[in-house]
Amino acid sequence: MNDPASSSKPVGSTFSQADESGFTEKLSLKRSRRRSKRRELLCPRHPDQKLYSVSAKYHLYATEIGQVMLRGLSKRKSDELLAAFNRVLPLTGEWIECFWCDHCECSTWWYVKRHDQLEHTLSSVPRELWEQATGVIRVEGNPTVSDFSRRHARARGVTGMRQYRFL
Repeated sequence: MNDPASSSKPVGSTFSQADESGFTEKLSLKRSRRRSKRRELLCPRHPDQKLYSVSAKYHLYATEIGQVMLRGLSKRKSDELLAAFNRVLPLTGEWIECFWCDHCECSTWWYVKRHDQLEHTLSSVPRELWEQATGVIRVEGNPTVSDFSRRHARARGVTGMRQYRFL
């Protein structure tokens, strides 16, 4: 009737249990010392090989209704959600990350989508996702920088100025 395993005491606590003779026995419940499992990602090209992360996670965000609708929401809900987040919606559970495969002996960028705590799917990264990633430098450069500044930033020479030959 007084089973210590069925009591509502927190794990790791110590409590006393008395039997019919009045003898008190101290019982302590052992705390589980198991570590939480790490995510184990396997290479899509070589399913028996484990992947090792070699970069930071580049989280994704959505700025258009169509990007949110691809994740299963209606047009109205997508528009409301974007309006609530000031037109920039962070996508939780999706990111871009670079991994190392021992069999390939190379690092490859993968689009990672988390389904639950330990369940992930990997796929190749389409170009459109690079435009939605945070902290990534644009290939075409900063749109607010003029052509003159961009051209002179790439100038070569001792002092960095190509047009002034006498310096």
